[in-house]
Amino acid sequence: MISILHVIHRYRGDYPLLNSQVALDPKRFRTVVCYLSGEDDGKNRLAEQGAGVVYLNRRHSHLRWYNLSLILELKRLIDREGIGVVNCQQHRSTPLGVLAALLSRLKPAVVVTLHGLGTARTWQRKLLNALLFRKVFRVVGISHGVSADIARANWGLPREKVVTIQNGLVYDAFLSGPSRTEARTMILPGLQERFWFGIVGRLSAVKNHETLLRAFSRVVATRPDALLVVAGSGELETSLKGLTAELGLQEHVSFLGFRRDVPVLLRALDVFLLPSLREGLPLSLLEAMASGLPSVAARVGGIPEVLGAEDLGRLVEPLDIEGLAEGMLELAALPPERLEAMGSAARKRALEEFSAARMIDGYERLYEAAYNARTPSHR
Repeated sequence: MISILHVIHRYRGDYPLLNSQVALDPKRFRTVVCYLSGEDDGKNRLAEQGAGVVYLNRRHSHLRWYNLSLILELKRLIDREGIGVVNCQQHRSTPLGVLAALLSRLKPAVVVTLHGLGTARTWQRKLLNALLFRKVFRVVGISHGVSADIARANWGLPREKVVTIQNGLVYDAFLSGPSRTEARTMILPGLQERFWFGIVGRLSAVKNHETLLRAFSRVVATRPDALLVVAGSGELETSLKGLTAELGLQEHVSFLGFRRDVPVLLRALDVFLLPSLREGLPLSLLEAMASGLPSVAARVGGIPEVLGAEDLGRLVEPLDIEGLAEGMLELAALPPERLEAMGSAARKRALEEFSAARMIDGYERLYEAAYNARTPSHR
């Protein structure tokens, strides 16, 4: 049996994607997840799945790559748990995990999983990665777009060392539920006859809500029945509500705040929107597709590979206000049966190409290859 250690820089609450990533074959793998910072809130489901969970409760400001006491604590954890493969999740945990593995008497193999774009922007980070990645078995991108960014941005990184394992989800919660009319009554009663656009995500600059609102003002000029529902919270909430008022969209835009009923919300929509400036592989888009929704989304990062070559929506440039408005209006003008066909094709693609089972198989193969590549004395 191979013992896997995931090193994660911060616990932010139960995370379904991670839960799926560690749901490996229990006859072949054992998993331990170590959070460097963040406290247990009692809601993490990893333990229910049989994974070991460790919270080091370090201050976020202490998570420096040269923090020797933290490196030694990780080293002791590796030796105590008999770890064969370390997976450093995201770039902040990478230096600490790699150095701890090098100091360990077990000398586990190390893989690095990077979830976003632009993880090697500065020359300091490029230099650090150039040194660290020499000791890493593979660097994993969660989309082909992320893998291409990794290979392009890092100095001297052999292309064969970069592999892609696309994110995948368990979609059960998005495959059934209330009817569209029932869902709309639950979310915003009295607005069933409107054409519902929706976006789900943190209210931050990278999600590009400002451009969306400006484009939506043009949509409303042509389609006064259009409604935009915005689910999420974040630092831009006040300014985005101010822009909504400035554009005179108060009767057409509803800010719903953070929602735990995203499957119900998605069932209420006609079209999903994702105008982000950057995306590695957007889980919100996969959830919308599994819910049977066509999308208008930005042509960035992993979004084009998620939508694929089929007609599942419209791809636009993220800062093109006119193009975004045209994409929304084009879908809103389609017959309902055409939108439904696009949504059905989107669901089929999500279930077949971006499943949790496919992702898990990729990680199991990677871990076995990494473990077997170690020297015989350390297996």
